[in-house]
Amino acid sequence: MSNLTARDVSYTYQTKKRIVKALNGLSYEFVSGKLYAILGKSGSGKTTLLSLLAGLDLPKEGEVLLDGVSTSVCNRDDLRRDRIAVIYQDYNLFPLLTVLENVLYPLKLKKIPTEAARKIAKEKLQAVDLSEDCHKRFPHMLSGGEQQRVAIARALAGSGDIILADEPTGNLDTENGKNIISILMNLAHAENYCIIIVTHDIGITEEADILLRMQDGVLVNCVPGICGSRLL
Repeated sequence: MSNLTARDVSYTYQTKKRIVKALNGLSYEFVSGKLYAILGKSGSGKTTLLSLLAGLDLPKEGEVLLDGVSTSVCNRDDLRRDRIAVIYQDYNLFPLLTVLENVLYPLKLKKIPTEAARKIAKEKLQAVDLSEDCHKRFPHMLSGGEQQRVAIARALAGSGDIILADEPTGNLDTENGKNIISILMNLAHAENYCIIIVTHDIGITEEADILLRMQDGVLVNCVPGICGSRLL
């Protein structure tokens, strides 16, 4: 069971006109088996928080801990390869690799033998309901929903049990968005993943186990359908 914790985290950055304090002493503990939805207006610090949780950057103050170990003392490349995966709104698939090759990529980084890697990759694609008919296709040959499924399969193949998602349904129609939500919910509840989603999608906010709102650089617990709806 993984435990991802932000402890007194602050983060500032400089724009052309001013210094922005995106996070202001934020503390929160994320645990396995839950799907978290984080809401907030543009510029409220949601994506900054996701980047810090993923180890893409370090807090200016405070710390992010994975199972009690600060990301500041970890090899953060290894962290993202082995423990934490990030899913993006625009999928971030490799355009010149097939579906299967995209999912194989993180397994090759781990130096898993070819046949074993192919078996794992196919299992992960099956887990997101992508048939073998899709395996040899390139990303541009897929629908948006199918591309996001490939991105999730790649995350499953490459990481431990933590998935961070930045607007994963933002480019999808309602039906495909619901399918992606269902997959992520199943990963949290049936596979004990910790799923943390930054979103404006009301479908996710209605399904999330825990709804959070970014306000003044900290996270505030929300009541579904009340504070969430005011920010969508």
